[in-house]
Amino acid sequence: MANDRQTTAEIPTPTTPTSVATLGPDWETEDAYWQSAYPERSYARADRSYEYYRAAYRYGTERATQWQGREWGDAERDLSDAWPTISDVASPTWDEIKEAVRDAWDRVRGKSEDDRTHIR
Repeated sequence: MANDRQTTAEIPTPTTPTSVATLGPDWETEDAYWQSAYPERSYARADRSYEYYRAAYRYGTERATQWQGREWGDAERDLSDAWPTISDVASPTWDEIKEAVRDAWDRVRGKSEDDRTHIR
């Protein structure tokens, strides 16, 4: 029976890329990133705070992780259809927020235009 057990040294430890690929990026880290990065985005308006975009960034981050086999063009309709069910009444419409969702999606996928922040 003792021979059937693995020692701690034999159990593989997930690497950061493996963890990100299977579990997704840590939302606290992503949240901090987006708080500092959103003002530089072409879609960000000066009269809108980070809170306006926060749910969209989280939504894009989570769905890009969950739907790893799907490309944006294939997923956008489903993302759009589901947005009203995950946002509250005061949330922006899909047309107002889709660029932020796409931005977070691309960041998770390593396709962000911001070279300093790719998650791989």
